[in-house]
Amino acid sequence: MAKPQQQQPLFTTRVAPFRLLYRLYFAASVAGIISLVYYRLTHVPDSHALLYLLVSLAELWFAAAWLFQQGFRWAPTKHATHPDRLPESNSLPAVDVLLCTADPDREPPALVANTLLSLMAYDYEPRKMAFYLSDDGGSELTFHAAFRASVFARDWLPFCRKYRVEPPAPRQFFAGDDRVVARGANTEAFSRDYDRVKKKYDEMQDEIGKASKGKKVPVQTREVHKGFKEWDSRNVTPCDHQSIIQVLLRGKGEDVDAEGTPLPTLVYVSREKRPKQPHHYKAGALNAMNRVSSLISNAPFVLNVDCDMHSNNSQALRDAMCFFLDQKRSQKIGYVQFPQSFGGLTPNDLYANGVKRIYEIEFFGTNAHNGPMYAGTGSVHRREILNGRKYTPDYKPVLENKPVGEDLSWIEVEAKGKAVTSCTYENGKPWGKEMGLMYGCAVEDVFTGLVLHSRGWNSVFCSPERKAYLGLAPVNTNDTLIQHKRWSTGLLEIFLSDYCPWTNGVRKLKLGQIMCYSFYTLWALWCLPMLCYALLPPLAMLKGIPLFPKTSDPWFKVFAFLGIASHAFSLIELLAAKGTLRMWWNETRMWMMKGTSSYLFSVMVIVIKSLGISEAGFEITSKVIDEEALKRYNQEVIEFAVPSPMFIPPTALSLLNLYSFCRAMTGVVKEGWGAAEDMALQILVSGYVTLISLPLYEAMLLRKDKGRMPTSVTLYSAAVAVALLYLLSPFI
Repeated sequence: MAKPQQQQPLFTTRVAPFRLLYRLYFAASVAGIISLVYYRLTHVPDSHALLYLLVSLAELWFAAAWLFQQGFRWAPTKHATHPDRLPESNSLPAVDVLLCTADPDREPPALVANTLLSLMAYDYEPRKMAFYLSDDGGSELTFHAAFRASVFARDWLPFCRKYRVEPPAPRQFFAGDDRVVARGANTEAFSRDYDRVKKKYDEMQDEIGKASKGKKVPVQTREVHKGFKEWDSRNVTPCDHQSIIQVLLRGKGEDVDAEGTPLPTLVYVSREKRPKQPHHYKAGALNAMNRVSSLISNAPFVLNVDCDMHSNNSQALRDAMCFFLDQKRSQKIGYVQFPQSFGGLTPNDLYANGVKRIYEIEFFGTNAHNGPMYAGTGSVHRREILNGRKYTPDYKPVLENKPVGEDLSWIEVEAKGKAVTSCTYENGKPWGKEMGLMYGCAVEDVFTGLVLHSRGWNSVFCSPERKAYLGLAPVNTNDTLIQHKRWSTGLLEIFLSDYCPWTNGVRKLKLGQIMCYSFYTLWALWCLPMLCYALLPPLAMLKGIPLFPKTSDPWFKVFAFLGIASHAFSLIELLAAKGTLRMWWNETRMWMMKGTSSYLFSVMVIVIKSLGISEAGFEITSKVIDEEALKRYNQEVIEFAVPSPMFIPPTALSLLNLYSFCRAMTGVVKEGWGAAEDMALQILVSGYVTLISLPLYEAMLLRKDKGRMPTSVTLYSAAVAVALLYLLSPFI
C-alpha cells in the first residue's frame, strides 16, 4: 500500500540575519553593565550615601529591564505563509468573528459599520463565517449602524469579491487611500459598479450620520426591523439594560447578496448589564459572545477584532489557517496573533502610537520562545483553548463543531442567547477563571495569553506583507498617556497575580518567554528609575554633589559607552524597521513622558487598589477627532489643550531640569569647564532632559493656539518644581 503523499509545509520559518553583530553588542553591553555595578560597589562615598544608593538602584533597574528586553532580540524569527497550498475553500474550517464596541460617543457607529463590513468581505467561504457584534453600551445607534451595514453588505460583498478590493473597508476604499487595490479598476464595468456601490455607501453613511447626530433613529427605520423595539423602554442605559440578541443576517444560505451568493451570519449582541452586577469590561463581553456564538455557529476557530481595527487584507484568515492546518507543526499552536498596525499616523509618528518597536521588532523575537502574547485584537484562537482545554501530547485538533443550538429556530436562538448573556449567568461557573478570557485585570488579553501559554499552548506571530488590520491610534498627548496608563496598570496587575511569570511561569514557560513577559508586565516600574534620574542628578548638581565619575576618570568611559551604545542600537534598530531619525526622537520623548506620567499614575492606582480604596477602571480613548486638532496633528505639533493631571509630572521635571541646566551652564561660562568636570554627566543628563522637553517649553511659553499647554497645568507644574527644589534640597 502506497504511503499518503506528504503535504507541503503551509508556512516556512527563518531567523533574522546579523546575529553575530547583535551578540557582539550584547557581550559588550553586559561587560559594561558589570563594570558599572563594580564601580558603584567600590566607590561608595562617605557622605550622601542614600542619594548614591538611589541612583545606583535606578541604574540597576535600567540594567535589569535591558536584560529582560534581550529576550525579544536574541533570535528574531519570521514566518512566511503559503496560502496557495491550502485545501479548497469549502474544505477550510469555519471561523467566528467577534467584534467589540462599547461607547457610541467615543467609537462612532459609522466606524463600527466600516470595520464590520471590512471583516465580512474576507476572501473566505461565507457559509463558514459568522459575525458577532458586541455592543457593551447597549446603544440603539450602534444597532442601527449594524443594521444599515447588513443591508449595504448585499452590494459591498459581491463588489469586493468581483474586483478583489483591498482594503475591503468601504471608508478607506472610497476615500481613495494610496493602498487601494482593485482588479479591473480601469474598465467601464468597474466604473459603473463603483458608482452604483458608492451611491449606496453614501446613503448608508448619511443615514448613520443623521441618526448619530440627532441621537435618535428615524421612526420609519425603526419599523423596518423588530430589533428596534428593544429600545422602546426608557430604562435602556449603557450601564443598565436587558440582554439584546438580534440576528441581522441569517446564515446557512437563508440570506443572500445581490448576486444570490449566501451571506454570512451576522448577530448583534448586547449582554445584560445592571449597576450592582460585575461585568468585567471587555473580557466579560467577549465571553458572552463566545457563548452566543456557540449556540449559533460554534466554529472551531474564533477571531476577535476591536471596532477601530478594520480589515486591510482580505487574505488574512487564509494566512492564519496556514498555521492551524500544517500537518507537522500545527498541533501545539493555540492562537495566531497578527500585529496591531495603524493608519493615519504622521510621517514621524508624533506620539509613537504606531507601536512600531513592539510589532515590527520585538514580537518577531517571541516566535523563538513559544510565541507572542495575546494582544486583544487581530487574534485567531482555537475555540477549545478559550474554553479551558490544556495542551497534552495526545491532543488532536478539532476542525469542526456542532452548534449547541443547531436544532433551534432563529427566534429560539435569540431567546436562548438572552439567557446565556444575563448578568447572573456566570455566577458559580468557571468563566473568567478556568475558561474564556481571564477576569481581574485591565489588560485581559495579555493575561489570557499568559494563562494559555502556562497551559502548554504555543502561539505564532504572523505579519503578512500587506498589513492584516489597520486601526486608529490616539492623536493627542492626553489620550496617549491615558491609554498607556491603562495598559501598564493591567500589566503590573498580571505581575502581582497568581500567574506572575517569575513564579507560575517557572517550569511552564521558556526562559526567553519569562524575560519577554517580565519586560512588559513591569512597564509601570520604569517610573521609579526614570524619576530618580530626572530628579536626583539635577538637585544634587545644584548642591555641588557629584554622582558620577569626572571626565578625566577612566570610569567615565563606562557610563559614556552604555549611554551612547544603548541609544545608537535603539536608533539603528528603528531605522532598520523603516523608521526615521525624527520618529526615534519622538519615541524617546514619549517614552520619557509615559515613564514620568502614565507609569507613575499606574503605580499609584495599584497601590490605591491594594489598600482597598478603589478599583482600577477601564478607560476608552476617543476615536472622535476635532478638525483643528487634526490639522495640528498632521503638522506634527504636539497637542495638550486639556488641563490633565497627566501633564503635571513631566512638565514639572522638565522645568526643574531646565533650571538646573541653566544654573550649571552659567557656572561653566563664568569659571570654565574645568570647574564642572566632576558634574559633566549630571549636566549632560539635565541637558538631555531639557532638549527632549523643548515641545513642553514651547507649549507653555510660546504657543497661542488651542493646543497649547493650559495655564493651570503650567502653574501647577511650576509650583511642583519649586516644591521639589526647596523641600527636597535640605535632604540631599
